[in-house]
Amino acid sequence: MPAARGGAMLDPGAIVRGKKRILLLGVAGLLSATALLAIGILLAGHFGRTQGRILGSTALLAGYGLLALPAAVLLDQGRSRRLALASASLAAAGAAVALAGIWTDSETLGKTVGSITAFALAGTQISALTARRDGADPAVVRRLFAVSCGLVLVAASCFAVFIWIQPNGSLFPRLVGSLVVLDLLLVALQPILARARPPAQVHRFHVMLASGESLDVTVEGGDLASAAAKAIRSAERSGRRVAALEIELEDRARV
Repeated sequence: MPAARGGAMLDPGAIVRGKKRILLLGVAGLLSATALLAIGILLAGHFGRTQGRILGSTALLAGYGLLALPAAVLLDQGRSRRLALASASLAAAGAAVALAGIWTDSETLGKTVGSITAFALAGTQISALTARRDGADPAVVRRLFAVSCGLVLVAASCFAVFIWIQPNGSLFPRLVGSLVVLDLLLVALQPILARARPPAQVHRFHVMLASGESLDVTVEGGDLASAAAKAIRSAERSGRRVAALEIELEDRARV
């Protein structure tokens, strides 16, 4: 665990939680600002080009902030850090280019915004599904996760090609629409089938950290030894160190 000046210790988990809180507050503030601006413009009775750009800018920032939320959840969980950073970077890039497009009215920037946003949406979906994943998911759910990740990337790529090439006829947009519908189906099936799995044995642990904190961790499925290992790994993902583990049974044992 890294040390700060003066010998104080920095908790990586606390740093991540602080960044997530800043992101959530930022999105909430931007949504509030968008609503207040819209109300003010409507009450003032004058909606010009500049007012539209200001309103659009705040709405875009709030929207792209929402796209980054699953990445913040992943960072908070200490899982798939590279995926989370890539997803958040795409959302940030989309917001920056979209703001430039609003204020410059460039057709090229508009196409760039569409392309980046398509991949940002794909990153958001993959991050959200990764954050939802459970070690006890049945095999069919794991397969659907892999297929949906590949499918959403293909759909984003096809959409980007469509924006830049704009082929004649309706076949290509119909193909893109079909891919999107199929992807949405696979996304919806995963939590449904995960909850429909047969009841699994539940192991509950009380994890005590070296910092003096304690966590209650629940692990579904598997034998006691593998469940205990999962509980320790989940506690140590954010850089924290486990000092002891209590197994919550009828007769509590300490290991």
